[in-house]
Amino acid sequence: MKKNLNKLITNIGDIFFQFQAKMQFFEREYLRKCGIEDVTPNEVKVLYIIGISNTKSMSEIADTLKVTRGTLSITVDSLVKKGYVIRTRNKQDRRVIILYLTRKAIGIVKQYGKFFESLLLALANDLENEKVSILEEILDKLNLIIETDFYKNIERYSEVESDDDFNNLEENI
Repeated sequence: MKKNLNKLITNIGDIFFQFQAKMQFFEREYLRKCGIEDVTPNEVKVLYIIGISNTKSMSEIADTLKVTRGTLSITVDSLVKKGYVIRTRNKQDRRVIILYLTRKAIGIVKQYGKFFESLLLALANDLENEKVSILEEILDKLNLIIETDFYKNIERYSEVESDDDFNNLEENI
């Protein structure tokens, strides 16, 4: 039973990694086909979060995206230079930076939204209704797990010391 579970987990992991790689490729491909060549999929995600955010402060957007404010600042600098984002200071608290989308950015966000809507509709149409609900439940649980410290007890990887260790490692993978 444990061997079957390990194989299942390995297969799910492989599928997950394949999906991530394909998703990045096809996001770029879709943007390119739509004539959107000056922004990356990561920049589009930042635009999307700015667009749906009520407060639009740099700190809150960085928290939502789970990136540092420095990383977000570099992306926002690029988006400002490209004419997609307007950066202003909050009138009540000058330390707070508020971000707004330009019209040009709103069009990109809407176009990108169509990509995801089309992907999810294709998936939903290919599944029975109860499986769509199960998928939603699984993704909700995965999001909850990822927000915990589930990984705190994972042993730290150490270098393989011998050929026997390497062969044992290959068998377990």
